[in-house]
Amino acid sequence: MRFPPELKRGDTVLLVSPSSPLTEDQPIEKIAEAVEGLGFRVRIGESCRRATPRGYAAAPAAVRAGDINAAFAAPDIRGVWCVRGGSTAWELLPLLDYRLIAAHPKAFIGFSDVTTLHMALQQRCGLVTYHGPTANRTLKWGEDAFSWQSLRAALGMGRCLRIENPPGEAIKGLRPGRARGELAGGNLSLVVQSLGTPEQICARGRILYLEDVGEAVYALDRMLNQLLRAGVLEGAAGLVFGDFTGCRNAYREDYGPEGLLRDFFSGWPRPVLYNLRSAHCSPMVTLPLGALCAIDGDSGGMEVFCC
Repeated sequence: MRFPPELKRGDTVLLVSPSSPLTEDQPIEKIAEAVEGLGFRVRIGESCRRATPRGYAAAPAAVRAGDINAAFAAPDIRGVWCVRGGSTAWELLPLLDYRLIAAHPKAFIGFSDVTTLHMALQQRCGLVTYHGPTANRTLKWGEDAFSWQSLRAALGMGRCLRIENPPGEAIKGLRPGRARGELAGGNLSLVVQSLGTPEQICARGRILYLEDVGEAVYALDRMLNQLLRAGVLEGAAGLVFGDFTGCRNAYREDYGPEGLLRDFFSGWPRPVLYNLRSAHCSPMVTLPLGALCAIDGDSGGMEVFCC
């Protein structure tokens, strides 16, 4: 996997909306202003200003994919920052110019529905991408310095970066042992959705990271079993589970995601970590997907390397 050139203050980023449209309380002009306040020059993609009649999709797929292709082709744009997640990023997959993207690696940032694009860019372009906050979250960074510090650390990492939660939040070891491999994954629902497609997640020999939001615990159970039966989990060198905001059990309130994971992976022969605060939570840890990663299930330690 190749790291893109470091994205630094003063560089130009293109804001894109690859999935759902922005809401009225998050106007693109305010987001652009907040990103400029971080020290970047900003351009706004056409996808950020349009919405389809469906309501849940931003601009037509050709416009959304066109923004991304144009950003990777433009020599003065150094990063692509997704403004939000939502749904329908999968519509872009047959429209992206993977040869162009691979030839001009740039920082690509986002999470949630953007998982679909992370998987495609890693597997078809060999590009390290950043599972980090969407640009709309910068509107609240006056109250959240940690998320910006974590993103900046990932974008400018040297040979090694220790992945740490916000103060007071421990990364827990669910299964002991140590493992190394490229870091892959993202949103659990989107990883499962990739099964049987050309962009199906490849976890063999890798550290697989998974998170989700608003799913019932029985749905998490079902999706984990689907990954198990598809051979995805067994091929992974190690597992890291992130935040599961709003994932509840209506049948038994005291049995939530952590209880499910402890039971599901009881006796699992490879290391498993839990409670990495990188997902639908604030503050949020940024992860360089595709980077070499080492985890320690005994200490809860996690590091990523640029080579």
